[in-house]
Amino acid sequence: MITNMSLKPCRREGRIVRVVMKAFCLGTAGMTLLLLARAAHAATVVTNTLVSHADDARTHVPVTFGQILKSGDVPHGTHLTAILGGQPVPLQVDVKATNPDGSLRHAVLTVMVPSLPRQSELPLRLVTESGAPSAKRSGSVTLSQLLQTNYDAKVSLDIGASTYTADARSLLEAAAKADACKAWNRQCNVWLSGPLASAWVVNGPVTAADGSTNKHLRIYFVVRAYAGRAPGTIGQIRTDIVVENSRAFAAQGQPQYTATLTSGSARYVSPRLTQYAYTRWHHVLWWNDARPSAVYLRQNNHYIQASRAVSRYMPLQPDAKFLAGVRQFCAPLKHCDQTRHMGMTGAQPAIGPLPRWTSVYIVAPGQRAYRWMLANTDALGAYSIHYRDPATGWPVSIDKHPFVTIANWAAANRKAQQNDADGAKYRADLLSSCVNNAVVSDCNHPWYSTGNPYHWDNAHQPAESYVPYMVTGSWYYMSELAFGASHNQVWSNEAYRGFSKGLIDRGHSQIRGKAWVLREMVDAAWLLPDDYPLKAEFRAAVENSIADWNAKYTNNPGANALGVMVDGASYSMNGGKRSGLAPWQHNFLTWSTNHAAELGFAGAAKLRDWLAKFEIGLMTDWQNNPKHGYCWLEASAYNIQVLDASGRWFPSYSAVYKATFPTLAGLACNSSDMVAAMGKLENKPWKAGKMSGYPSSATGFPANFQIGVAAAADSGLPNAKEAWRIFQSRSVKPSPPHAYKNYPNYAIWPRWLSPGSVQ
Repeated sequence: MITNMSLKPCRREGRIVRVVMKAFCLGTAGMTLLLLARAAHAATVVTNTLVSHADDARTHVPVTFGQILKSGDVPHGTHLTAILGGQPVPLQVDVKATNPDGSLRHAVLTVMVPSLPRQSELPLRLVTESGAPSAKRSGSVTLSQLLQTNYDAKVSLDIGASTYTADARSLLEAAAKADACKAWNRQCNVWLSGPLASAWVVNGPVTAADGSTNKHLRIYFVVRAYAGRAPGTIGQIRTDIVVENSRAFAAQGQPQYTATLTSGSARYVSPRLTQYAYTRWHHVLWWNDARPSAVYLRQNNHYIQASRAVSRYMPLQPDAKFLAGVRQFCAPLKHCDQTRHMGMTGAQPAIGPLPRWTSVYIVAPGQRAYRWMLANTDALGAYSIHYRDPATGWPVSIDKHPFVTIANWAAANRKAQQNDADGAKYRADLLSSCVNNAVVSDCNHPWYSTGNPYHWDNAHQPAESYVPYMVTGSWYYMSELAFGASHNQVWSNEAYRGFSKGLIDRGHSQIRGKAWVLREMVDAAWLLPDDYPLKAEFRAAVENSIADWNAKYTNNPGANALGVMVDGASYSMNGGKRSGLAPWQHNFLTWSTNHAAELGFAGAAKLRDWLAKFEIGLMTDWQNNPKHGYCWLEASAYNIQVLDASGRWFPSYSAVYKATFPTLAGLACNSSDMVAAMGKLENKPWKAGKMSGYPSSATGFPANFQIGVAAAADSGLPNAKEAWRIFQSRSVKPSPPHAYKNYPNYAIWPRWLSPGSVQ
């Protein structure tokens, strides 16, 4: 018997769809042949690789992962099946996000591997078939089945002289009694549901023996139960235990404790922790330590890139020695490889379209790269960016709290003291700042603070958990993605963002801030589940921001001719006040708008095209006037002057070049005379074709420029491909020991470039 279900009858919101092929129920060889014959005519969507590191063969092995899909690859009205090593295997598809045409965008997939050879690598093909499925759907793994076992997961926190506890079983029993387990229910959220696996998310406070609760800490249990070998039984059980100090609009606290987590015989004891306000951490336990830890699902990174969910990266292979040294775990509430104080100057491994650990995974998705990525995503829990609204149970919404702000907190606090209508609005949305105590001692200033020694900075923030959620399908990483988007909105000046509109432009004065905030909002708005409670708000913020920028620039005949945002001029140069800008920050924004365009956000392509003329102009302007046009060797300068001393925009890139580099203007671009003059300007020997700004570094300004010119090259604008060709002709590129292969943050290529092209 085969069981699966077409995507055709599913609703796009509020329903988890299951597509299952019960290969283990086949009773005859003839039926197996029928399945294989059908699979031969199916359309292969993507082939991943299932890797076993076990020293012995395994049976009945569950594997759950997240799968991104190209738009149209799994159309409305088709169903999905799986072939492992040429044999059909059971597959469950929990649909999370779909495209406007009804095709599948993102799903959590579960396969049950009947037999897995030792030390093996098997291709796992995901294929589509048209028409109705050939057999009836089987039932789901149920909460009642789970509660018939003696499963439990417990948390014990030693806080001062008291011990506070919480346990998953009592929360699940209460939810079952109340019939509360439904999608996005605050008491019991159903995350997965099907015949192979079901997952429930329950939460509650920690409670002492006298019945008192800790007012700051709350525990979330994400319980995933797999089907057992016999029908109606439970097999392995995975619990992701989350400890949060995230209660917004309440007095801050910094509880100190040691945590003991258990699930049957599985046990984890934390180091001594100080948990600052608006932080979280998690740890996964398998009931009685029955974990399939020797199995790894290696995703097809070329397919992920081709889906446009991430940019196209250069073909790179990190050094084995480098990968052997990357961290595989991050202890609770530690920053690990994230920058402790993100606002510090200079290159940081987290900065770029994707952080270093994530871009390494994208170019070479081995298990060590995968664990490195997840370890540093876990490290984000240590930063005070997790604001959960106790009234809704979700991250803080600016629709519900339009006056909330961190950046403008001091003014908001003053307004909240007023005894009028505005005062009431601000009081309702005012976050509490920290108060000095035995843990924090820097809370006497008039602005907002948490006392957390790890400092977040929106202009330097990493792409948070976008790819980790994409490839794991984890509820924890999904919620981390939502927290990041919420924080970016909550942080900004409430009036500058248009209160509930979520406008990015004025609320983030630095161009790099606009770039990375846009990326975070786009990632959340595109990838979160269709029916996630804040997804529509996040999408509206992106659409409002793009429309705002297009009104100011793209559709404004009076906008400057350079493709530069007004806030971009932030450096004072040659007697002018705020007359210069950093091209590398502009490159970040051009990439971010192209990312939004590739994911289908309305108006993003128009905005990208307006911005991209900057990268194209700096690379090609000299071709019209080799001596006085802007020479591409200085396209990657740290800063350039774009306004005159009176504050008027320069009318052309030639004028920008003359004002910024007066000793180079008049010399033929890339000529021996100009190269000699650049050597004097840089105070070091120079060579033809060498761009300024640390050109041999994987994080230098030419590397930064690469993501902007790659985005521009895909625009189809005049001279766009020529700009890329010139950039690729540079004589000095990232090279060992600072080559792209171990640091691929900026190693992005245009989509149109053929795979065999030489960089």
